[in-house]
Amino acid sequence: MRRLSVFILPLLGACSQPEPFSLAFAPVDGGSRVDCDTPIVGVGPGGSSSVGLADLRFYVSNVRLLDEDGEEVETTFDENGFQYQGTSDRVALIDLTSDSTGSCGAGAISFSEGTARTNDAITGTTLPGKVHAVAFDVGVSQPLMQEVIGANTAESAPSPLNEMYWSWQSGYRHFVFNMAVTDGAESGEGYIHVGSTNCAGADGELALESQDACGFVNTPAVELHDFDLASDVVAVDLRTVLEDLSYVAPVYDPETFEVVGESLGIGCHSFPGQPDCGPIFDRFGIDAATGSSTASANVIFGKL
Repeated sequence: MRRLSVFILPLLGACSQPEPFSLAFAPVDGGSRVDCDTPIVGVGPGGSSSVGLADLRFYVSNVRLLDEDGEEVETTFDENGFQYQGTSDRVALIDLTSDSTGSCGAGAISFSEGTARTNDAITGTTLPGKVHAVAFDVGVSQPLMQEVIGANTAESAPSPLNEMYWSWQSGYRHFVFNMAVTDGAESGEGYIHVGSTNCAGADGELALESQDACGFVNTPAVELHDFDLASDVVAVDLRTVLEDLSYVAPVYDPETFEVVGESLGIGCHSFPGQPDCGPIFDRFGIDAATGSSTASANVIFGKL
């Protein structure tokens, strides 16, 4: 008797079920991780300065997990105290520093604003085997900023959007890097705040109350290719942020915030007139003249 061979072909896609994923982030100095107890040394004009992290937080929005053809892979995102889904968009807060140890501790810098809680990943479900690249924006999207500010007070805004605004009228900071700076016996402070500007109209209007977008969006774009969700980490290279700066910054009165002098330090609050903002914006891939961003020009975010 002739024996027939029967082959059972699996249904296409039957083995492709969504799985939990974690898109992790880490602060690095080149290829090495850093934290509140690990200063970044050998920076500054003469290579004699060191920087200690005091606060490193940033929002992430418009997250896309892409296949090898550049098409989006089906993805869902968790909702929790660090990940929020609004009507117009979703956002996550990455907080890579606590407020308790080393240069992150209370009192390490004059304007300490770090938080006790930390979060180093965006989580949800996807098809990890199909993901070959990740793309996202660093910041709060303009529609979500408009939605949240228009419907809430600073106190009632949903987590994680109840922190990191310039002021409730003026919009959000997207990326905050505060630091302690030393050079021999001299000590100073650094504040790098990348955020949208020209967001509020005249006469005390709320941000985006009479316009759809801030005058300067300043939201860095990121694209990382050949990315393995199971093993790769999104690296934030802080040495790259700190290169070619003057290491001279204004000194502010803690009560009045008036400039009372200058000392060792770093200062950028997203205004083109601040000398440190030029090189910082260039490395984030932000065009300071327009506020638009180009992912290919962003050399601060990479893969670890």
